[in-house]
Amino acid sequence: MREPLDKALPLPVLQERRERVFLIFSGIFLGMMTMLNILGITRFVHVGPLILAVGVLPYPLTFLCTDFISEFYGRRRANTVVLVGLGLNFLVLGFLWAGNTLPATAYKTDLQRIVEVGQETVYADPATRKRPMLDPRTGLPLKRVVVSDQDGGSRVVEAVIMVEILDPATGQAVIDPKTGKTVKEIVDAETGSPVARESELFTRIFLSTQAAIFASMVAYLMAQLCDVWIFHFWKRLTRGKHLWLRSNGSTLISQLVDTTAVVLITFWSAVAAGELSLASVGGMIRDGYLFKLVVALLDTIPFYIGVRFLSGYLRIDPGTENEGNGLHS
Repeated sequence: MREPLDKALPLPVLQERRERVFLIFSGIFLGMMTMLNILGITRFVHVGPLILAVGVLPYPLTFLCTDFISEFYGRRRANTVVLVGLGLNFLVLGFLWAGNTLPATAYKTDLQRIVEVGQETVYADPATRKRPMLDPRTGLPLKRVVVSDQDGGSRVVEAVIMVEILDPATGQAVIDPKTGKTVKEIVDAETGSPVARESELFTRIFLSTQAAIFASMVAYLMAQLCDVWIFHFWKRLTRGKHLWLRSNGSTLISQLVDTTAVVLITFWSAVAAGELSLASVGGMIRDGYLFKLVVALLDTIPFYIGVRFLSGYLRIDPGTENEGNGLHS
């Protein structure tokens, strides 16, 4: 229930309320920023007809948080949170770089180890590569193992087996200290050559996120500062009226800036190398922005509800410019 704005409260109680709410919105904002940058483009998913990077999913929530901060605490505090978020991105990137640069230990847990065996579907018609040959037992396409050669070619392995890995110094089987069992690898049954490729989970995360984090940092700074500026522009222009206009107007424009910038920066090198078409890049921008647009419009409902409740709870009139720290008595 909304508390009346004119109801007097002791200053310590009012200050505690305002700082707690500010901390909640700032914490959600900074947490979402860190999570989406690490997730980045590690996976693309279908959301209805749209194809989106996983990192896009929490992004609209960051704009809702900055809208609340702008509404109740002013442009200066909103910009401060945005800049802190930028610094946090640098911190995350720095720790990722340090983790990748420092020498790794030989020991890896099962969760840290990624073992790959290349597979290729065997098709019934090699010319058209249509209608894969199915395994009568499972109904799934039959597969064969394809292994890269040292000269850059490839060869097909018809059968693979698991063998124990031997310690070159002792000739004894290597024991996994976690399970107490011997460590095995996948080899060609005919030649005994390894056919599995092993990599670290951290390396995968680092390689897939470093470019995305840099792109996100640039796009993030442009979009969030744009969001805060447009929000207060509409608030001044409408003299504190039309809450939906400053909320949606600022978010929709700033998210277009963000989506366009982050996709172009992340994938421009692939476009220049001919690995990705401009049409594909345009599709990423379109799908990402449509998702953010729909969520931003839906955000209008919780924004209205939140402003109505918090204006009484914090004793702040949302129709005025609340610059400073929001601790007016």
